[in-house]
Amino acid sequence: MLIYREAELADLPEIQDIDTYYVLHTSLTLMRSPPPLETNDDKWSDLKNSGLPFLVAVDNTASTSEKVGVVGYTYLSPFRGHLLSYAPTVELSLFVHPDYRSQNIGTSLLHRILELVNYGNVHHRVELNTDQETGVEDAIQVNARSRVRNIIVVIAVDPEGLYSTEWLKTWYIQQGFKE
Repeated sequence: MLIYREAELADLPEIQDIDTYYVLHTSLTLMRSPPPLETNDDKWSDLKNSGLPFLVAVDNTASTSEKVGVVGYTYLSPFRGHLLSYAPTVELSLFVHPDYRSQNIGTSLLHRILELVNYGNVHHRVELNTDQETGVEDAIQVNARSRVRNIIVVIAVDPEGLYSTEWLKTWYIQQGFKE
């Protein structure tokens, strides 16, 4: 049985295992070598502090000897977070453990995160600075919150690799995204 919930610090090693698989066997992550576990620690902490969701799908029937608990994850991260005009826009990341593909886990994770956004429940911290030229502070808030309104998905093009991205693009379009 699968459980969908917010990611926890204890989930990060299994998320790292999923990441490592996709880095080593595909071009989908756009990375050439797996990042250290601390990278996921920092990402999880940043997302938790910013108010953006980081969801996991957990197989609670897996025994500890099988070592697969987290079977998929998704999160939203700021898109060009240093530019205030992009505050309502986030980027989606979604990965499913290779042994659990084609079981609608990715679709379920996507629908859960989209539901949070569609109901207006996702706001994230936007750090703004005082205008140094004019010194205007009252028009600018530090740690303001911005409601998420736009989600961008970046897909690596790999027409000949193990995971041809044409199906992935089609899948996102079927879920309501536009190219």
